[in-house]
Amino acid sequence: MQFKKFTVVSMAVSMIFVTSGAIASPLKSERAIAEKAVQISQGRLSPKDNKNEKKASAQNKKKANAKNLSAQEKLELMKNIKQQDDLTIEEILEQGYKEEEKQEPRKPAATGKYVFQGIKLPDDYRSVKIYGEAVAAKEQALKLIKTNNPKAQLSCTVEELVELYWQEAERENVRPDLALCQAIIETGYFGYGGDVKPEQNNFCGLGTTGGGVRGAAFKTAAIGVRAHIQHLLAYSRKKRPSTDIVDPRYELAHNIRLERGLVDTWYGLNGTWAMGGQYCEKIMAKYQNMLAVPYEKNVEKKKEKQEKQEKQEKRDKEKAKLKKEVKQGIRQRIDKILQEKG
Repeated sequence: MQFKKFTVVSMAVSMIFVTSGAIASPLKSERAIAEKAVQISQGRLSPKDNKNEKKASAQNKKKANAKNLSAQEKLELMKNIKQQDDLTIEEILEQGYKEEEKQEPRKPAATGKYVFQGIKLPDDYRSVKIYGEAVAAKEQALKLIKTNNPKAQLSCTVEELVELYWQEAERENVRPDLALCQAIIETGYFGYGGDVKPEQNNFCGLGTTGGGVRGAAFKTAAIGVRAHIQHLLAYSRKKRPSTDIVDPRYELAHNIRLERGLVDTWYGLNGTWAMGGQYCEKIMAKYQNMLAVPYEKNVEKKKEKQEKQEKQEKRDKEKAKLKKEVKQGIRQRIDKILQEKG
């Protein structure tokens, strides 16, 4: 529900509750106000055309159209209108704010998928686990970041950051692709611009509360990524991380989740990791963007194979060098012995 919907009620309230007892402008009609109240309470842009409105009393209509009404008369008129819809102004506003906070993604009947910011989300996105194997490829993650921010402000290369997320997340059985999508949301494709600065290596908004609070800082990108993954573990499982704790808020977050209940889905982070009801939807939308990045499926396997070959070649060269040095050492000792005897 958009904020502009609340202005209708605010204007109506302001016209009634004036200290001077004079109203700046008369109410147009009982029907008009009732329509707007119903419109706000139900979150629709078009007014509700129901039987109650059609049966509005002629006396109230006459009063609503009058130019000179006392504040008390208009208050009574508004009470009658509110009784028709069985909602107080406070209830309408409260319901409106709740709707604004929720803003559930709409579900078109034609596609059967949820849509958030123009992006179709999977039907089961609310049940996607924090744990599991990556579905998106490293190359897709890399291209997504570089395409949206060619000048990412990092203390390492984008390639190294993607690799770090895969290493740290896979060690704890966390989805690396979705964890990286969360980092993209928190940092704006690593462009920052908020309270957190690039040199902090804080990729998940750890310890930030707004109002200039910068939050946690880490010496390296590797430690920052590890802290991010550990904070996800604090929310989602009883077992402690397999590495030393570097997340300064791990104990606090973990104790709170143990008391209030662990969350093992990304949807469970709504209202817990971040305030508001669309945190998961933002992550899932970025995830869909990541999956849409074209790439060669066999590229990563070829790359891994090539890396293994390069490592093996390097080991072979080191062994050959060592053998050569050993042989040279033996020959030198033999020559020295022969010289001493001669």
